[in-house]
Amino acid sequence: MMNVKYVLITLVITANMLEPVISRHAGAMAVYETIYTFHIPMFAFAMGYSAQDYRQEGRASKALTAIAYQYIVFQSLYSLADASLFHAPGVVYSFFMPYSLLWFLCSHFCWRLLLPLFSRMKYALPTAVLLGVAAGYIPWEGGWVSLSRTFVFFPFFLAGFKARNFPRWQAAALRIRPFAVAAGFAVLAVFWLGPHIDPGWLYGSRTFAELGSTQWYAGLQRLGIYVLEAAASICFLACVPWSEGRLTGPGKRTLYVFLLQGFVIKAMLAAGLYDVIENERMAVPLLVAAAVLLALGLSRPQIERAGKRWIEPDFPALIAKLRTRFRTRTSV
Repeated sequence: MMNVKYVLITLVITANMLEPVISRHAGAMAVYETIYTFHIPMFAFAMGYSAQDYRQEGRASKALTAIAYQYIVFQSLYSLADASLFHAPGVVYSFFMPYSLLWFLCSHFCWRLLLPLFSRMKYALPTAVLLGVAAGYIPWEGGWVSLSRTFVFFPFFLAGFKARNFPRWQAAALRIRPFAVAAGFAVLAVFWLGPHIDPGWLYGSRTFAELGSTQWYAGLQRLGIYVLEAAASICFLACVPWSEGRLTGPGKRTLYVFLLQGFVIKAMLAAGLYDVIENERMAVPLLVAAAVLLALGLSRPQIERAGKRWIEPDFPALIAKLRTRFRTRTSV
């Protein structure tokens, strides 16, 4: 799964790098939409797969504490950076409105909370799908605490939690890999030359009414999107090598890439670097290359060593130190 996580985070950065130019460059829009057909569902799947040990003593509380801590710290840092440097339009500075990419931490926290209930449910996955569809009908502001995305992508988290027999999958992946590669290029070609999907359907953060579908059967469109995302995710999984290799080490450090890449991309936007990218033929290659280099740079062991103490602190050890200091002071 580490290889999958590293390829995914590289594609996340690629999509984020391309987003500012998709309205100007058809090629960028095609690559962006292709990535969005699977990268959020697959990241939710990967988080669910990593949560399979939640029943082990202390695992669940440790994971929830870490996610909550990272959200509070980086929501504060990104809000401060935006207010002073980035000045992105439409930003609400509130812990209840996740800043940009931090919605994923908020949803991941909620998925972990839902897991004990759904892990015991007989028809958990169909129920999660129905909840994801129902979320589109509710007239709420889906960005608040990432409620809409939490329900829309929860089926993929749950599928990852329930996934087993990956050795058997690896053998199957080799057989379908040529088809998966061909399907990927076909989807890219369709988005480049033919019709586009409103990205709002792939974001999962908007109601059906906001997407312009006010009919009672709008939920069928979300079911269709689920089918597309599931098929694209299977094709993606078939293309990623599962054996340990060069991607495995960086794949263990994707948290740092995820949390830090936004500062770089927002700084590029604020500095006006995107204003000079006018050549469509060069836009996609340049930005994809920049995304790959950024993923490589932020996944270096040096970044982990520098940031581990404040990004992934050892809370039990920290609490023990605080207790010791408190006892020392009270005894003096």
